[in-house]
Amino acid sequence: MEYSISHKRELTKYEIEFLTYLFENSKPEWVSLIPNLKVVARCGCGNCPIIIFDTSIEKKNLIIDFTGKSTKDELIGISVFGNEEKPLELEFWSIDGKAKHITEIPKIETLKPTSYNN
Repeated sequence: MEYSISHKRELTKYEIEFLTYLFENSKPEWVSLIPNLKVVARCGCGNCPIIIFDTSIEKKNLIIDFTGKSTKDELIGISVFGNEEKPLELEFWSIDGKAKHITEIPKIETLKPTSYNN
């Protein structure tokens, strides 16, 4: 499986709300970047909600780290990778292994920052 596949599009309304919440609570200076963010790729599996904003920068750091729950009550890890200037990727994964395939972005009201954010 390829790491990512090309998938150029605008952010969805929910992705904008989701990123706004994450940025306001962890990296407020990025909130103003949201109107200019565009999806350029997605996960190579083609099914999960992982989205990529910039594929030209290879060195990414974990900037934001949260947990949330799926509608099936599965514990989902949420990370935003980026550099000091901007976010590069929004990633999701199963923390407890119960979610075999993550197909949705967790609900905002279930989000909790990890100790990494403090």
